[in-house]
Amino acid sequence: MQGMGLMILVLVTLVILWLITLFLFFRHRRRSKRKIHKLFGRLAVKSHETAKAIVDHEGRCTKIVDTLNEGLLMVNAARQIVFANDRACELMKMPVKKLLLQDISVLTPGASEANRIVDILKKRPARGYREELQLLRGTDDTFWAGLSISFPKDIKEIEGGAVVLIVDVSDHINLEKKMHKYTASLVQKVRQLDCIFAIQEMIGDSSLGADELFKKALKIIPQGLRYEKDMAVEIVYRDRRYASRAFHEGDWTVKAPMRVKGKTMGHITVSFNGSIAYGQSRPFKMGEKALIRNLADKLVNAPAVQQLRND
Repeated sequence: MQGMGLMILVLVTLVILWLITLFLFFRHRRRSKRKIHKLFGRLAVKSHETAKAIVDHEGRCTKIVDTLNEGLLMVNAARQIVFANDRACELMKMPVKKLLLQDISVLTPGASEANRIVDILKKRPARGYREELQLLRGTDDTFWAGLSISFPKDIKEIEGGAVVLIVDVSDHINLEKKMHKYTASLVQKVRQLDCIFAIQEMIGDSSLGADELFKKALKIIPQGLRYEKDMAVEIVYRDRRYASRAFHEGDWTVKAPMRVKGKTMGHITVSFNGSIAYGQSRPFKMGEKALIRNLADKLVNAPAVQQLRND
């Protein structure tokens, strides 16, 4: 009987221990679940905050891109435009639907500009590239664009492509052209003045006779003209003739009479023997024609020529 009672006591003790262990296990599990739920909750909040921050950042980036003063194009490895911001559409005067999937080279007005862009995209300079090129708008008019081309490696959508920033620099280029034209005009006026001073200085040299005067004038007169190397001069005074070696009357000549008291004593003829490229201005401007007439008047009234006239 005592053995039976001891066995029952051991069994009861084991059951109690098992129940306590089970209780502790479920209690620990419940606490662990709470901790896990709290941790997941914190992670969820943090993930939500991170996602919201990313969305906000993307929104701000989108606004910045849309409000850039520069046009922004993204071009893939096949040179197709896959993104264009509002400013790019405004500059190119094309809707975004028309720009997308276009080859960027078709935005140029000619083969030389297209080949230039294709060459840059092929070479992919490590530090990017900047150049000023003419682009063709959707309205078929051209404008000067400053291009800044970079080649990012971490944008999957344009892997092997490029990002192109476009700035309208037409006003800057036109100003440069005006300044160049103005500078060229000033340089030409200085040349004309130098020519007049050289003739005047020669006329004042009493040691020169009429023959020497006219021969020297053949070399000085072209110095006051834009196309000096292509100019040849002929001076005819009464029965005397002086001419540059290459002189012949071509399609472009200017003849200035040498008059004394209304009587024509001879003439100065300047001939252009060069070629004019398409779009270039004519070889003789109004100022150059006036210069030749001025020099004719000075030479015919030179003391040495007056002495020849009196002999």
